[in-house]
Amino acid sequence: MNIIQKYMSIYMFELERFLLTKKDVLKAVAYQSDEANTDRPLKELLKQLIETEFNQLPNDSAIEFLKINNEEYDILHLKDIIIKRVLLPEDITQEIKAIIAATKNSVYTNPDICFELIINNELFYEPVELKSTKQNSIPGSSVQQINPNEWVIFIKHSNKIVDIATGQYLHAINTKMQFPDRSPRPQVSFDELKKWNVEKRLVNGDKLLFATDSEEDIKKSLIKDWQRVLSQRWIDVLFNSTSVKVNEPWFNNNIRKFIIDFLEEYEKLNEQEKEHFKNKIRSLIIK
Repeated sequence: MNIIQKYMSIYMFELERFLLTKKDVLKAVAYQSDEANTDRPLKELLKQLIETEFNQLPNDSAIEFLKINNEEYDILHLKDIIIKRVLLPEDITQEIKAIIAATKNSVYTNPDICFELIINNELFYEPVELKSTKQNSIPGSSVQQINPNEWVIFIKHSNKIVDIATGQYLHAINTKMQFPDRSPRPQVSFDELKKWNVEKRLVNGDKLLFATDSEEDIKKSLIKDWQRVLSQRWIDVLFNSTSVKVNEPWFNNNIRKFIIDFLEEYEKLNEQEKEHFKNKIRSLIIK
């Protein structure tokens, strides 16, 4: 793990605890109505809180060690790292965009906020997603834009309550994905992230431990090859459905009609023609 990954693992844990003490302030923010991207007032509030009250790891924290994937790290040197600024989208220059883009394997989009970190007198930039919801699940980013390791601040709010969870984007994905009209957007869920934190992010004495997650590969496959995930779901509809479910998606019926029409054409082919047809389809699949 590099130093930024270690720092963000412990800082975001501590930030969650800090923000839970600011529920009254967060409750007063004007939120958009169940939008995936949080609105301007929340970004400005987080910028102000972090820059003025929580721009580095707290000295009085009981956490002294970080353990991830059975590797243990002393965090003492991480306490020297400072968040110099919290950048809003308009603060991110072309130069900073290029720096962030160089670290991403996904399509670049402006982050909701970005931490400008000072580490050993050098500047580094770490994007952070903000999500808010009145319910639980909301559409996330389009699949091409997802960086599964990006950090997220997730806020669940209503007129009466505010709850906060922080973690990596991957652990907020609940594997549900609507049939895409343009680019698929796997759902992200506040409860999913909260549950992951309870089960996998553990405090043991002076150690913060992140346990191995057996479902990570499933979620990564959803991001890496969402078309195959949809194909497998459609196969499941055809082979395992014995009745039509209440409020079943419209395209399930379309899939059934398509497969009947397809099979009627396919069965007219001889064995050589069938093999040629399959090879032709394979050659047209974009990797």
